[in-house]
Amino acid sequence: MPGDTIVALKAREILDSKARPLVEVDVWTAGGVSGRGSSPCGTSVGSHEAFVLRDGGKRYGGLGARQAVRNVMEVIAPALAGRSVANQEQIDSLLIELDGTPDKSRLGANAIYSVSIAAARAAAATLGVPLYRYLGGPAPCGLPVPMFNMITGGRHAGAQMAIQEFHVIPATAQCYAEALRMGVEIYAAVGEVIHRRYGEDHLFHVPSAGYSAPAGDPAEILEVLLEAATVAGYRGQCRLGLDCAASEFYDSATGRYQFCGESMSREDLVCVLEGLAKAYKLFMIEDPLEEDDFEGFAALTRRIPAIIAGDDLFVSNLERIKHGVALGAANAMILKPNMVGTISEAISAARYAQHHGYTVIGSGRAGGTIDDPITDIAVAVGAPLAKFGAPRTGERLAKHNAILRIEEELGAATHFAGPEIFD
Repeated sequence: MPGDTIVALKAREILDSKARPLVEVDVWTAGGVSGRGSSPCGTSVGSHEAFVLRDGGKRYGGLGARQAVRNVMEVIAPALAGRSVANQEQIDSLLIELDGTPDKSRLGANAIYSVSIAAARAAAATLGVPLYRYLGGPAPCGLPVPMFNMITGGRHAGAQMAIQEFHVIPATAQCYAEALRMGVEIYAAVGEVIHRRYGEDHLFHVPSAGYSAPAGDPAEILEVLLEAATVAGYRGQCRLGLDCAASEFYDSATGRYQFCGESMSREDLVCVLEGLAKAYKLFMIEDPLEEDDFEGFAALTRRIPAIIAGDDLFVSNLERIKHGVALGAANAMILKPNMVGTISEAISAARYAQHHGYTVIGSGRAGGTIDDPITDIAVAVGAPLAKFGAPRTGERLAKHNAILRIEEELGAATHFAGPEIFD
């Protein structure tokens, strides 16, 4: 029996960074190597994402994953036994076929993506190469510029601020390690500025690790970030970005956005964002409109000279990205592989987006794990930007540490995306 033949799978229920159940899978080969994977999950979830199978009932508030675990053991494991781990696309295609639904709702994307990760890691271990090299091939690997979620509103914070994330992006760093240091130092300064401006009562972190928005005016929050960059010694060396997560404050019944205490039409909201982009030279705006408004995204992309990224708009799904490209909706995609449910599908979507001039931004999820493969996947596809949240809490820092190790490993062969991406 060849050494890359799958001989066993084992699945179990573990917890994510928010103490919600996940599926963790081990894949074992005849050669004695193994790979492990667990699919993260989000807090603000797009309606077009692959389906996360939950048990319902009282256990874990209905969020249990025992049925998804059983699906791995009773359906997926027998089907993969005897197959080679060496072809990721074949494995992922089989997983899709076994499920047989458009949204992976029979077996659960949390089961399928965990197996996809575990198989990829087992294959990389069999070949004796890092996961990013196995997935990306021999081409030179690029390292992304990190985007730091410093201040948080929206669903992640339960705050009056509608916008979900306010980012600081180091623009002058020459390597990932330098960009990370800048982010950590600015994050500390954000706390100082909030304390000085608003008092200790407004100085607290939210579950997603950023500081809770201390005010309801987006311009005021952006001023806090600019002041923090100055306090940290990086005046003029950073750019700013927003994740609006607009579907979270969109009222489908009225077709209006409930934005910072006002009811707004699409045009009203676009005008607000256009003004912020001009006043603060915003580098990136993510999900500025609700997740099905492709035409609105296209119009906004023409009006605002910034990276306009689709997250819930695209859900890392190739067919939705093709539709967006055809319309000129957005000019960037957020890459979250669990949204589509397999590594192969996520990479195909990223490659298509890149081929059509879209920027790819690797991103973790709010319900993260300490071994999320998004770091390797982002490096494998050469994503020039990455979102891993605030520089705080173990599951987020683990991603930064993983890229620091990759940067060290690649040495002189490393291509860091900054600062030319800001030109």
